[in-house]
Amino acid sequence: MKVSLLLFAWLIAACSTISANSSSAPRLENEILRLELSIRDGALSVFDKRTNLTWRQQVEPGFKVVPDSLQVTTNSISCRVSGPGEICDLTIELKGGAAAGFDLTAALPNEHYGTLPAYPFHFVAPDKSWFYVQNTSGEGMLMPLDRPGEINKAYGWSGSQPWWGLTDLKHGLAVRLDTFRNPDTRSGPEESTVYAFPLRLRYDFVTAGGYVALAELYREYFLAAHPEMQPLRDRVADRPPVGMLKDGVYVYLWGENPADDLRLVSEMKTAGIDRGFAVFYGKHPIDRALFDGIKRLGWVAGSYHMPTGNLFRVGRRGWPNAILTGRMPAEKLRRTSDAKGWERICAKFQLPRWLEKAKGMIASYGTQLFYFDTLVVQLAPCLSPDHPSTIEENQAARLKLAQETQELGTVVGSGEGVAPTWALPGLDFYEGAMSLRTYADPNLKIPSGGCDTDLGDGYSSDAAFILDEKRRVPLFQLAFHDYVASTWVWRDTNFQSRPFAWKKDLFNILYGTMPIWHMNRQLWESHKADYLASYRAVASVRSQVGFSRMTGHGWLTPDRSVQYTDWEGGQRVIVNFGPRPYQATERTTVAAKSFVVRATAAR
Repeated sequence: MKVSLLLFAWLIAACSTISANSSSAPRLENEILRLELSIRDGALSVFDKRTNLTWRQQVEPGFKVVPDSLQVTTNSISCRVSGPGEICDLTIELKGGAAAGFDLTAALPNEHYGTLPAYPFHFVAPDKSWFYVQNTSGEGMLMPLDRPGEINKAYGWSGSQPWWGLTDLKHGLAVRLDTFRNPDTRSGPEESTVYAFPLRLRYDFVTAGGYVALAELYREYFLAAHPEMQPLRDRVADRPPVGMLKDGVYVYLWGENPADDLRLVSEMKTAGIDRGFAVFYGKHPIDRALFDGIKRLGWVAGSYHMPTGNLFRVGRRGWPNAILTGRMPAEKLRRTSDAKGWERICAKFQLPRWLEKAKGMIASYGTQLFYFDTLVVQLAPCLSPDHPSTIEENQAARLKLAQETQELGTVVGSGEGVAPTWALPGLDFYEGAMSLRTYADPNLKIPSGGCDTDLGDGYSSDAAFILDEKRRVPLFQLAFHDYVASTWVWRDTNFQSRPFAWKKDLFNILYGTMPIWHMNRQLWESHKADYLASYRAVASVRSQVGFSRMTGHGWLTPDRSVQYTDWEGGQRVIVNFGPRPYQATERTTVAAKSFVVRATAAR
């Protein structure tokens, strides 16, 4: 009996390991998917049994599975793949049952950081009529695959959410990165994001819902990984100023002195702008009378800060990724840089010092909000011998700085450049999540007097990308609208350009997100009616959905000029970007460049 059992076990093991000399492609299979690895070129193919779709990869020449490296078990394939100038140790895992996705780990021997390697190959859509689903620096874009030259930074993870996808608006694939990356935040097609190895990737296949389903997949994954996170509405009890994020407007004040700014806020309140954040950059000193006066008006008072400074304090642009990839010697930069610069950019060093400063500001002025410019963007290793840290440790310290500032009872935001999801557990709002810096980055002079460019007549070239309703999709809001508030960036406010202000307001209405303004005496007195109309329109919707989960998005016309978002409370927001009225129902007409809110079944 023992001999029979041993023989049976040996046969099972033999069937679970494929020799590199085998002519058959190694395969993993469950109830949903069948995955095969080509020994000849290292490419993967996936057959989805639910839809009879076969997914294939874009193969680069010269790659192959190394002989005698292949091992296959019931749920995994591992091997070494070699190619031109590259070796990759590959592990693929497919769970049994009805799992509709698989995990892949790619290790590059002796390499800890690098740019995106040629292998693993990326999957291609089954047909050129499909779309590339892109997470830009902020919101999402749906890019036609038959125009690949128009897609910036394709098949990488340099955006706000670390996943990209393919969809025909029904079926879809999402490819998620689960390891560290330092994103390239520049506009344009060039890609210099640096990744930590080994890469861990997750591939998920959906049969319905398109990009909406792909966004919900990332939401489910992220919230499961961070069970401590609370929805915004649940934070209000402990930190009442968070409640202003539901329907308030975010305003940078640029008055001549504290008394001038307090008068401005008072006049705005009297005119009907009931709820807002008054944020100060530092044009003039703040004082207790200013902040107390703002709070008596029912607004929230806050200020702009850079607790971790700018990376150019220690080196030229791009030095962190140059250090990580070995293109710049770390010792050389350490010798030629100022020790004080390392203190400034090191979050571990700054954390206790910032918290002491923040407590002092709260005691002195009653500060309710802190905005941390680029805290979550300018990541770098600290090379100081007195307080060294890896780039991953610096990221963790920046998150801790934000979280511990929240624990002081304040509203905390960050952004400018990219809105990375790793920072979500420490933030209440993102400045810039509504923008698409991957495609456009308005060159405006903020903060050095740039408020004067608000309501100017330029901006049309940037608007062609940033406000393109035919390609924009609310990937960030579908994932996290009820967990973090979003706005435009202060170099690209709602009223940055007179001809496009209406369209930015409509996107705020459609997405349920927060408007952002600059304000001084000249702007207020010249455009009071515009500001008031904007506030009333956006607040009328955000008061209903500002803290709700977005459950759907889509188009109601073939040209995508009429769009809708659905919300957990049963509201449907319909926005008409077009020049003609739209008949939504027998009794409901949506005027051109306008919106309506309808009641549907709550989800």
